[in-house]
Amino acid sequence: SAVTLRIGLNMDQLTSMRTFAMIASQRSFIRAAEKLNLAPSVISKQLSALEKHLGILLVERTTRVVKLTEVGELYLARCKHILAEVDDTEAMITKQTGQLRGTLKLNAPPGFAHRHIAPHLALFLKEYPDIIVDMTTAENDAPHVLTTADIHIKISETHTASGIQMRVLASNRRMLTASPDYLAEHGVPETVEELNDHQLVTLDYGHRNNDWHFRTDTGALETFRADGHVRLDNGDALLRTALNGGGLCMLPSYIAGRHIASGALMTVMDTSIDEHTPLHALWRENNHRLPKIQAFLDFLTQIFGKTPYWDVQTDDNKEAFVRASK
Repeated sequence: SAVTLRIGLNMDQLTSMRTFAMIASQRSFIRAAEKLNLAPSVISKQLSALEKHLGILLVERTTRVVKLTEVGELYLARCKHILAEVDDTEAMITKQTGQLRGTLKLNAPPGFAHRHIAPHLALFLKEYPDIIVDMTTAENDAPHVLTTADIHIKISETHTASGIQMRVLASNRRMLTASPDYLAEHGVPETVEELNDHQLVTLDYGHRNNDWHFRTDTGALETFRADGHVRLDNGDALLRTALNGGGLCMLPSYIAGRHIASGALMTVMDTSIDEHTPLHALWRENNHRLPKIQAFLDFLTQIFGKTPYWDVQTDDNKEAFVRASK
């Protein structure tokens, strides 16, 4: 009997269709997961969601070797056609008009996204008016982030896996800061040992960013595990506490920079602090949105420049600094 296949074309289903096509081509969940740089469990969930949406079984799971059902073979042929049409259409539009279009999904830490991505989106959309930017903000180190996001922006040490590309977008350093009023009342620490005599403002107990790193006179790296008198769960809370005299706080320059420039915060122990973790972006090599990914990363790189505006304000980055300060 004839079988009617219901094929949806929203972006989540296109992702599931690409996953199904990879499973079919590799005849293995494990190999497909390796190709897509995803966990096999994620692959399986995407396939199950697709089968549930269609109301049909696409793959027989009775053996270790993936075998498509009869209707699965039919659906695969349609998938290949649809995915090729999507890719060819985007490529044709880009080539003929020079104009990128469609959705671009981003994931970035909220403290950075709100300060240094959102203020510049209007400028990006003037250049690419047919792109829809879909940004979520969360501190997320999970390996499956790139199953739903085209670009994952991180501020932590990262080692790329097969099929994943990385680009450094800007430098990032952390500085030990406090308000002028706090330092006037409690004094300015000059050694790591003196930090024990101060009020400290930190993240949650045991958070990796509560390890503060310093270079000794001999060049050795020393780690001070900060146990906060005030423990908070995000950078904005740390900032506001420090601004109002709460104590010493290790803050990234992208959060504290303009407050240091204004004199609302002061830095201490600058010559001995060793806190450098670049801001970088991750994306999948096989993502069909690569032209849009490249355009957005080029845009951010140009905006941030060699020395980002949150570290040093110059004539070249003045407009970006003003946008981010609003």
